[in-house]
Amino acid sequence: MSEIDCQETKKHVHEYLHNELSEQELDDITAHLANCDSCEADYDLESTINSKIEEHCQEVPSAELLDGIKSRLQQILRGEAH
Repeated sequence: MSEIDCQETKKHVHEYLHNELSEQELDDITAHLANCDSCEADYDLESTINSKIEEHCQEVPSAELLDGIKSRLQQILRGEAH
């Protein structure tokens, strides 16, 4: 990637957060983030969102909630949706 710009950085920030880029791409984006406040702010926002998603996806719903969802789905499948 070399000489990466803001558009490319923002385009790849999700992959960057999940280490889904080549080592060179990671290095290029890291260097860009270190020198660009706008892209760093986008990175921080994306990182915060990802952290919240991971945090809340670890929670197990209560049995009462699961039972309510199952009951509602059964009603819908029987055509009782209202």
